Amino acid sequence: MGRGWLTIGFICWVTPLVTLAQTPLPDSLVRFSKIPQDSNYVTSLNKLATEVLRYNPIASRRIGQHVSEIARTLNYRRGYARSLTVIGNSYWSEGVFELAQEYYFMAAREYQEAGDSVGWGQTYNNIGEVYKRLGEPEKALEFLLHSIELKKKDLTTKAITYYNIGELYYGIGDLKTAVSYFENSLSQALRDNNKRVIAYNYMGFGLVNLKQKKYESALEYFTRAEKILKEIGEIRMLILVYHHLSDTYRKLKFFERAERYLNLANEMAAFIKATDLMVVNYSKKAELDSARGDFVKALQNLYRYNTLKDSVYSLSKSEQIARLQMVYQTEVQEAENRQLRFEKNFRETRLRQQQQIIIFITIGLLLAGIMAWVLLVQRRRILTVNALLKSKNDEIQSQKLAIELQASTLKKLNEDLQELNKNLETRIGARTMQLTIQNQKLTEYTFVNAHKLRGPVASVLGLISLLEQADSNEKEVIYKHLTSCAVKLDQITREISHTLEAGIFENE
Repeated sequence: MGRGWLTIGFICWVTPLVTLAQTPLPDSLVRFSKIPQDSNYVTSLNKLATEVLRYNPIASRRIGQHVSEIARTLNYRRGYARSLTVIGNSYWSEGVFELAQEYYFMAAREYQEAGDSVGWGQTYNNIGEVYKRLGEPEKALEFLLHSIELKKKDLTTKAITYYNIGELYYGIGDLKTAVSYFENSLSQALRDNNKRVIAYNYMGFGLVNLKQKKYESALEYFTRAEKILKEIGEIRMLILVYHHLSDTYRKLKFFERAERYLNLANEMAAFIKATDLMVVNYSKKAELDSARGDFVKALQNLYRYNTLKDSVYSLSKSEQIARLQMVYQTEVQEAENRQLRFEKNFRETRLRQQQQIIIFITIGLLLAGIMAWVLLVQRRRILTVNALLKSKNDEIQSQKLAIELQASTLKKLNEDLQELNKNLETRIGARTMQLTIQNQKLTEYTFVNAHKLRGPVASVLGLISLLEQADSNEKEVIYKHLTSCAVKLDQITREISHTLEAGIFENE
């Protein structure tokens, strides 16, 4: 009855905080309040929450809740999905697996709607791990295999998924398959230099060797895992390694070493407020006391184990009820907000439509007026251009007639010219023939005249040569002959001249 009133009081205390105020940041992070709350703000705080999760799950959860509210306001789906994953991880670190699972399912839905297959696959990996912790290996394997299918393009997280599947097969006793997955995971983690997953696989190999009672090999693997987990500050997994080291030393009858590791694990679990690991710690202390024969102390530890387990169960259920109440209130408020936004958008849309109609009508009237004015101006220009074209057309017609007249004249002249060309060719041919004949006659005549002139000229030349040697009586005879030759030469010359003049007149 007291638990019921406690649950109701818790719900009444939490609900106003959800509905009336935004989740504040831790005091150490107030500096972020001055940064603009945009998508970069959401991404930065999600990264910070993931880092803080290693040593302070409560602070990580407060950051995640604050970021989820900002991301929803910004409608930044991926940032919102990541913040839900961070909140789920914080509950996981504290061992409240049911609440962690709720947040993982919400994150998976957001990643799916955002079309982010990698984020969706990573969240399915987390859901598979929750089912593993809740003792439902078949569902765990289903989600883990689906996670690998979704994360085909994301090689960086393939190693952790292989490890988780190997851990699942270890849990159901299939050590051979478990070792195969651990080997694949370790190979991928070494390529990626993923120290966290390397440590997980060393722990897995240690568990297999512990199961096979190869205690020395188990200690070697657990020690390797411890070294890496200390280096990277992975406290929760380090606590689990301390539990396994304690189990191994208990099997070897090294009870003091086993107790020392359980004390370290208890201190660390209290530091990170991992109550589920504290519950396991009491169980292992009871087993250790039983192995040493201290059954009274073992009974005390079993009583503490049961008490803490009941309180964790009650707190888990209370938080689940509170979460459901918060989800209900949030959904109701979101439904009201959606209705208000719908009505507001409807009114704004209707007002915009009316404004658009008025604007369209005004623009239409303005365009009609402008078009009418443009058409009027255009018509006047067309009339002016038509008149000018008519004048030019008349001028062109007159020029056309003149050109046609000139063309007919040119045509007639061309015909006459062609006729003259034809006559000229005939006359040139006849003249050429006539000149050819005259040239032939002239050649013959020249030859004849040369022959006729040759005799008198030769006689004159001979007489002149004789004249130089003759006496006076002979010179008179020679003079007579010279006179006779000169008269004959003159007669021939006149005949030639007369013949040439007669031939010229004949040709003309």
